[in-house]
Amino acid sequence: MNTRFVEAFIWVARLGSFRAAADRLFLTQAAISHRIAALEQELGGRVFERKPRGLRLTPLGSRLLPYGERLLELEAEIMQLDQPGAPLLGLVRIGVIESVAHTWLVRFLQRLQSKHPGIEVQLSSETTEKLRHSLRAAEIDIALQSDAALGDGIVSRPCLPLAMGWVGPPGKARPEEASLGQLLRTPIITMSRGSQPYLAVKDLYRKARLPPGKVHCVSSIAALARLVQAGFGYALLPLAPVRDKIERGDLRWIPCAQPLPAQQLVVSHLERDASEAINLAAELACRESDDFVRALPAPYAPPAELALIDGPSCADKKS
Repeated sequence: MNTRFVEAFIWVARLGSFRAAADRLFLTQAAISHRIAALEQELGGRVFERKPRGLRLTPLGSRLLPYGERLLELEAEIMQLDQPGAPLLGLVRIGVIESVAHTWLVRFLQRLQSKHPGIEVQLSSETTEKLRHSLRAAEIDIALQSDAALGDGIVSRPCLPLAMGWVGPPGKARPEEASLGQLLRTPIITMSRGSQPYLAVKDLYRKARLPPGKVHCVSSIAALARLVQAGFGYALLPLAPVRDKIERGDLRWIPCAQPLPAQQLVVSHLERDASEAINLAAELACRESDDFVRALPAPYAPPAELALIDGPSCADKKS
């Protein structure tokens, strides 16, 4: 399709007349009429109908208008690709787990948009297992999740982990919190099956030599927090995503003598055929994740031996 025909159509639609569009494009009115006629021939239908009060878009013209505007925008972007200092452009599809969505995701997106406004982001939120599947199927470009995604053409960058901990309903400590063994005999709420918090709960039952109790799996951190707040059970989860609720008193952090694993964070992306925008977004996500964890106070930051707080940024590590 000739973009000059589309350009003529856009300006006629915006200005409401062939003459005004001709003046805007420094063409004759006959030239504009020719371009519109050629466009209509390509499309197989009329885009304008003449009314006593002027031109009016036909249903076909109304559908064409947003596509035509986007087509001209893309043409302008393409013409800038080889220009010095041209902005970085491209679509980046990013999938995130709940822990990321409730912590550093917004600041990461703000920084990415501020530094590279030409990068368009498409977001989705899923479990780590689903994100790994989506990445292998090339349905997303970057996965911000808790386990390295393996496969040809996939790069996984480990980030600093998040501390996990126990939380309970607001108020004073209760008798069942006196020991881990007693706590495990109460209803437990944690993240989805197969997640790191879920596996940590199962391991705690094994180490305590207790049969698995009543464990509720909730993929939404917001829903999980509301259940705990209402007294339906105790939860083991990454603490940083619920930091505001703990500090506000909606949830209560429960110190635990039993060492708890940290929740790993990994940025995985497709290296095969990856655009510059995808590589840049993945690296920025790594740095944003590490900066966020380094700034966390206790008990939200993991122990130094787990977090390697003074170690290199994950942007410098690949696996």
